Amino acid sequence: MEIEKIKKNKFLFVSLSLVVFSLLLSSAVFLSAKDFSKQGSYVEVKGLSEKIVKADTAIWSLSFEVKSNNIDSLYADTEKNLSTIKTFLVEKGFDKTEINVAPVNIYQDTYKDAAFRYNSTNQVSVYTKKVDLAKSTLNETLMLVKRGVVLNQNSIVFEFSDLNSVKPEMLAEAIKNARDTASQFATNSGSIVGSVTRGNQGVFDITDKDPGSPEYKKIRLVSTLRFLLK
Repeated sequence: MEIEKIKKNKFLFVSLSLVVFSLLLSSAVFLSAKDFSKQGSYVEVKGLSEKIVKADTAIWSLSFEVKSNNIDSLYADTEKNLSTIKTFLVEKGFDKTEINVAPVNIYQDTYKDAAFRYNSTNQVSVYTKKVDLAKSTLNETLMLVKRGVVLNQNSIVFEFSDLNSVKPEMLAEAIKNARDTASQFATNSGSIVGSVTRGNQGVFDITDKDPGSPEYKKIRLVSTLRFLLK
């Protein structure tokens, strides 16, 4: 009888242990599922930041052509035009180190009815930090015509190279705007915004502010962030 009683008690103990374990396991699964559900509640929004900056670099390209039937004459006219352009730029305030002359490109036309046998294309460039000077001097290049130089290309590209100086501020603004949008969404849905679970910084896009003032640039950043909702 004692042996049967012991066996019966052992069976009850094992059965009770299995029930308790099942309850604990079910509770753990429920809590995990509940926690997973909370982690799955999120809102994904975009944050915008825009900033107007002034270009810090100007790249100015000037080119001209020389045509002649005599190679010596072509050489002399080319040298004269290059010297005239460089003198003009130095007079306006540019350093000689900012002025660069590309190799002369000479084309020989062998067609029997060609007006000129020799044709050369020549390019002068100015790479400078004097942005305002470059823009104002561009409007005065008509003076080169009086000196015998006719340009077939005369254009400036303005660039903003110090992007790192505005990155932190713009990124912070984009994140703030994204959180504000998420907060508004959360308020409307009866939730509270939590931490960021995923983020895409986005690309810094630089364009001219407007056609009339290309030396001013508009930098635009759109960041995408995912916020937990509680």
